[in-house]
Amino acid sequence: MQGMAFILFAVFALVLVGLYLAIRREWLRPGLTAGIGVALSIILMALISLAQNNPPIQAVIVGVVLGAAFSGATLAVAWYFHSQERRASFAQGEPYDEG
Repeated sequence: MQGMAFILFAVFALVLVGLYLAIRREWLRPGLTAGIGVALSIILMALISLAQNNPPIQAVIVGVVLGAAFSGATLAVAWYFHSQERRASFAQGEPYDEG
């Protein structure tokens, strides 16, 4: 991986971590968080592909497919654990603080 592609990949990883934490900690509304996270993931994956000297059409395809796949997996895991946390607090009779 070339220098610029590596930097973009590090930013991509930070976006996924931020997406996960934003869902788990309810920093923003889930729909807004998901939309921003997926869009940033797709853009960054396309830029990573371009930084590796791939043709633009390949970069767009890679960006959409891999960006959506990684952010979708991150969203699924974050939402699963968030839901489990809500269920556990409800089962213990504690009110869940939404914000």
